[in-house]
Amino acid sequence: MSANANPNQSIIPAFLRDVRVLQIVGQIIFLIVVVTLISAIWSSIVSSLATKNLTPNLTFLQNRAGFDISNAPEWYTSNSNYGTAFQVGLTNTIRVVTTGLVLTTLLGILVGIFLLSSNWLIRTVSRVYVEVLRNTPLLVQLFVWYFIIILSLPAFQQPLTFPSEGILPIPLRFAIYLVLFFFLRRSLGHYLVNAPRRVLIMTAFYAAVIAAEFAFRMAFTQAAWKALYGSGNPGNPAFLIYFVLSLILIALAWFAPKELKWRALGLTLGQLIGGLLFYFGIAPEVAARLEVYPAVFISVRGFVFPEILATARMTEWLAFVGIGLALGFILWIYFGRLIETTGIQYPRGWYVLIAIIGFTVVGWIFTGLEPSPANITLEQDGQLVTMPLSEAQAQGLLTKADEQVYSTQPLLIKLPQKTGFRFTSGTEVQPEYIGLLLGLVVYTSSYIAEIVRAGILAVPRGQIEAARALGLTTSQTLRIIILPQALRVIIPPLGNQYLNLSKNSSLAIAIAYADVVLVTTTIMNQSGQSVTGITMIMITYLIISLLIAFVTNTFNRRFQLVTR
Repeated sequence: MSANANPNQSIIPAFLRDVRVLQIVGQIIFLIVVVTLISAIWSSIVSSLATKNLTPNLTFLQNRAGFDISNAPEWYTSNSNYGTAFQVGLTNTIRVVTTGLVLTTLLGILVGIFLLSSNWLIRTVSRVYVEVLRNTPLLVQLFVWYFIIILSLPAFQQPLTFPSEGILPIPLRFAIYLVLFFFLRRSLGHYLVNAPRRVLIMTAFYAAVIAAEFAFRMAFTQAAWKALYGSGNPGNPAFLIYFVLSLILIALAWFAPKELKWRALGLTLGQLIGGLLFYFGIAPEVAARLEVYPAVFISVRGFVFPEILATARMTEWLAFVGIGLALGFILWIYFGRLIETTGIQYPRGWYVLIAIIGFTVVGWIFTGLEPSPANITLEQDGQLVTMPLSEAQAQGLLTKADEQVYSTQPLLIKLPQKTGFRFTSGTEVQPEYIGLLLGLVVYTSSYIAEIVRAGILAVPRGQIEAARALGLTTSQTLRIIILPQALRVIIPPLGNQYLNLSKNSSLAIAIAYADVVLVTTTIMNQSGQSVTGITMIMITYLIISLLIAFVTNTFNRRFQLVTR
């Protein structure tokens, strides 16, 4: 042995004694073991299926499907192949998931805010809503929605309609109420929310409107009340009694506790003012009478909504809408920088809204100015016939495609038309879709409500007190102070609920909704390709989950606190 040799020197090379290298080597070995096991299992499955002539492949997707799908799009028939049938199921799943995510978010936020309401009734009802739904299995709720509620709707021959067909009177005084409301809100905007003058005037306004409308409602049903409208006789004993009692109530309200005094005065004054407006005929009885047709049909066969069709002028109108959106975006950024540099609170939201709505309306009017052709050519009894466009419209000879071509408006709205046992126009939504959507939205919203409640409570109490000290209203405090900070707590668990909703949509098979699971199961039963079918289902939900996770993580990075 050499005299200079170090007895502590290891014969193991230095890089193999590096912890980082050992970790990498360990992960590689683990990956090799996992891949080997999966390959062995897969080879065993393939060998077993090959003996039964069921080797996994994708060529079977070109075979004829041979089965119908309820409420399938026009491009699918029983003669389509399995691949097309799978596309229908995938489309139905995406329809439920995307719509459900939007609706459950809105409902969950609303219920979450109600859980913290100072009103005992609203708070209690919200708490019962959350506790009952969270502790009831989703499958049971789907059965309730579909088999108890949806299937209890009226028959197709006598559907519920909204609005009811007939003549709808719209009183002129409603427009006056609306103008007065905005005028008072603007005039009293510089007062604090709980300022006595603001509380008194707004409460009196609401009470006057309610009292006047109650009197008009009674006059509509009772002949004696009808005779009172506009009579204006100060010597009428009934009027004198009402007037004296109102004065007594006003006097009593003056001595009410301080926290209730101004609201009590507003209520008593308002009901007197409303009564005087009715009795002396100051509130006009004149009404515009509109002919109303049903827009929504509800029956055991589902819901039918108006059909919205894009016409040949849609592209021109969308150009104006795009300009309005671009201008609104520029205004939002510009006034945002002005607010940051000057501290002046510009109503940039209103400016953006005006820009978008203005260009939308101008574009609608501009595209409608282009005249339609005076004469058109139609096919009748196998022959081409030229006739005036107005005559063809009057006789109802235009098809849906013709109306889209010759319409002067960018969008064509067609109300549902019921003929016999089917609808010739309108958008039909199947009952299975409605039942599944309601079940998913209501169930998931109960969890989101708790997440929102916890997020709001996570905001320091001092932030809310500071907002009140600055004179911000409750809605302003919620929108500007609370929600932006609460989102940091809300978004991570909210993403988990989004994932749960997307995966829970697979329960659609329980109520026979043709989602990707039901359609693929039918394909597997017919073709025998169970391994391939299950793999397709797994990949589908994996992709949907990864997309949802990507979006929620993006928003989470946007709202999280940036620290060193």
